[in-house]
Amino acid sequence: MEGEALYKQLSAQIGAPPSSERIPGLWKMLCSEQEASLVLALPGTLEEVCQKTGLSADSASQMVPVLFRKGVVFEKEKGGKVQYSMARHLLQFHDATILWPEAPAEFLDLWQDFMEVEYPDFARAIASMNLEPFTRVVPVEQTLEGGSRVLPVDSAVKIVERARTLAVANCTCRLTAKKCTAPVEACLQLNRAAEYAIKRGTGREISVEEAKEILRKSEEAGLVHVTDNRAENQHIICNCCSCCCIVLPYIIEIGSRVLLAPSRFLPEVDFGRCTLCGICVEACPVKALSMVAAGKEERVHVKEDLCIGCGQCAFRCPEEAIALKEVRNPEFVPGAAA
Repeated sequence: MEGEALYKQLSAQIGAPPSSERIPGLWKMLCSEQEASLVLALPGTLEEVCQKTGLSADSASQMVPVLFRKGVVFEKEKGGKVQYSMARHLLQFHDATILWPEAPAEFLDLWQDFMEVEYPDFARAIASMNLEPFTRVVPVEQTLEGGSRVLPVDSAVKIVERARTLAVANCTCRLTAKKCTAPVEACLQLNRAAEYAIKRGTGREISVEEAKEILRKSEEAGLVHVTDNRAENQHIICNCCSCCCIVLPYIIEIGSRVLLAPSRFLPEVDFGRCTLCGICVEACPVKALSMVAAGKEERVHVKEDLCIGCGQCAFRCPEEAIALKEVRNPEFVPGAAA
């Protein structure tokens, strides 16, 4: 296999759309043909890769660290041996390669071109499969009403406090889209993901206190905390905006909550305290709040099947007229106990 066929095969391996012109182009910017052949031979140890490709041990051992830094190759120790693999899917390829420290501007621009032109159809196809979302929303903690059961999985602060290692990396979405002024260095990496980022040079190690400060600043910037959609083995807390994110703008576009699991909470409005200032409507990152007629008056209406339960409406309310109430059982989070 040679030339363009190599890069198309690599694209197919990560589930890219068969018609994509941009994903093969990204692979071509990342790998020489010889490096592409090595990646296609994965998974395996260095010795196994050499056997499959005919590469010498010296050649392969020189290529692998370069590909690791580019986000093309991942490593894991198993049975006392280091196993190498490639990205499991397109989104992992997206997140890993965009953080390539030496990525040229043309590479990042091509990624954004893919997101603008080809990604929408890809997202629709994934959404139509009704798969369990990979990620879910964690609310702004101080917006939860007193009677709610708040589990560690519902708290970004608790997730951070329980992590053995923490790092912060750039937000891949804002790094390429550049559509807002929200903080770019805002993607928290935990445990194995943090160790990977530190080793690769795509993130810097931080303390629990600095991680909490990043969460606080993200909330103030109107960002949404997004983490793994499972109770254990959390490895990320992304802080997402509604303009650059690969999911939130799509939710707004189609007016349906897909590709992202909401938190276990929904906003409840105290109409006796609400002054109809409209700040909550503006603050909602998915446009789930609106002003509607209620007799001769107006009221804030929450579209519950669209709301992601992030708490930004309650966080922004100057009258403290909104609080998040628990509406989903703990079992809503995969792996969580009651």
